[in-house]
Amino acid sequence: MPWEAVFWSCALIFSPIVARRVWPRMQARLGDWREPLKAAAPWAHSLLLPYLALLSGSIIGRDAGLYGPSLSNWASVAVACGLGLFTAALVLRTRPMKLPWSHSFSETLREEPRWAMYRAAAALWASSFPLSVAIGMALAFAEMAVRILQEDKTSRFTLANGARLLRVLFSGLLFGLTHNFWLTAATQAAIVVLFNMPRPIETSNPKANS
Repeated sequence: MPWEAVFWSCALIFSPIVARRVWPRMQARLGDWREPLKAAAPWAHSLLLPYLALLSGSIIGRDAGLYGPSLSNWASVAVACGLGLFTAALVLRTRPMKLPWSHSFSETLREEPRWAMYRAAAALWASSFPLSVAIGMALAFAEMAVRILQEDKTSRFTLANGARLLRVLFSGLLFGLTHNFWLTAATQAAIVVLFNMPRPIETSNPKANS
């Protein structure tokens, strides 16, 4: 239902704010459970809430890209994902350095389900697939904005935060091409692996400078 999808979307976007205010008051009472709960909280936020939205029927799995594309569409979808990986490989070939896009593999696994839920929620409101993808991206940008505004002012305008916004954009564009959550997430994960592979940093040749 559209209004139920609004509720789950708002829960995903604003629950980190609530958690940040409530957690300092709770952690002293949790004892030995404090560290396990702290480690599980990001996964519960990113996986449990979208799963509950899907389980309750608030969003539709097809709109999230969990199923639907026929076997005949997989060829074009695979080509789109391959182009994304090829582009990432070219970037790394021309710039063999640590780029701000780099982030942990687990963070990717947490991001994509949240963004898929935003797109599925938007599909209940939008009149077309491109519009639903655009609204889903807007919700993901709102989530990132809420996250960034919780940081110190000196830490907000960084390359890492800019890279987070680029990941939202790339995920939305890739899903717009594939309409497939699994290939979108797999492509994003593969890009993370590429960007986090150890690479030698190019150094200038001292003889050339003499």
